[in-house]
Amino acid sequence: MVNKFLIAIVAIIAVMVALLVMPGIGSQPTQQPELNIEYNRQNLTRLEDGRLIAASTEDLVIGNDRYAVYRNLTGPPDEKRFTISNEEMNGLKGLILTTGFMQVPGTDYLQKDGIVNLTKYTLKLESGSNSKTISWVNQGASEVSVPSIVRNIGTQLDAVIKGHA
Repeated sequence: MVNKFLIAIVAIIAVMVALLVMPGIGSQPTQQPELNIEYNRQNLTRLEDGRLIAASTEDLVIGNDRYAVYRNLTGPPDEKRFTISNEEMNGLKGLILTTGFMQVPGTDYLQKDGIVNLTKYTLKLESGSNSKTISWVNQGASEVSVPSIVRNIGTQLDAVIKGHA
């Protein structure tokens, strides 16, 4: 009787040790949603003949692995490669994936006629099987009100550029 009790205690202790040593046993792995981002920002000026020219054009691509490439596409080639922090990536995922941004109506917010200087933004997102492309201009040049969530994501990506590029 004592031997059976002792064997049961040893077996319980062995199972507990195994659970402590390998914490993944018995738990489902947390699946982080994937997110790939491409962000383009152009500062445009209208010429006398009505055409818009780019005074500056910048591009930021962030992969799900947090690896990023920034390019200044105006003037001499300027490319910077870096890794954004977990905090930055989680902040972007929070803004894009948990706020309902992927369901924001309208994907193109046009500029008013006759605007001389404006900044145009394009954001391409991929998350799993979902993708979204949205274009907008700075608030003062926009024909309609650009949703604040769109502007907030742009501001967050501008901060990534400023902090790393």
